[in-house]
Amino acid sequence: MIEAIGYVGSAGAATMWLPQAVRAVRHRADPGALASLSRTTYTVAIVFNILLATYGSLEHARPVVLAGVVNLVCASVILWAIVTGTRRGAAT
Repeated sequence: MIEAIGYVGSAGAATMWLPQAVRAVRHRADPGALASLSRTTYTVAIVFNILLATYGSLEHARPVVLAGVVNLVCASVILWAIVTGTRRGAAT
């Protein structure tokens, strides 16, 4: 039962980041649309989700690993969109 609660929490964490990742990918060619996203925020999110996934792995807590990995992927995609979008804007 406790592990099920962890998986529900992981699903909630994933749904929190997923819409932002989808929006960032859709608007990656529009630097203006990405201007409100912070590189620093998503860089910090990547670092802390690596730590979270590592902790979950060491503690054999699969829901924690799942949350960390899903959030890590989403934060990485968003940061990638910000960086590539900014480069496109600077090139034009």
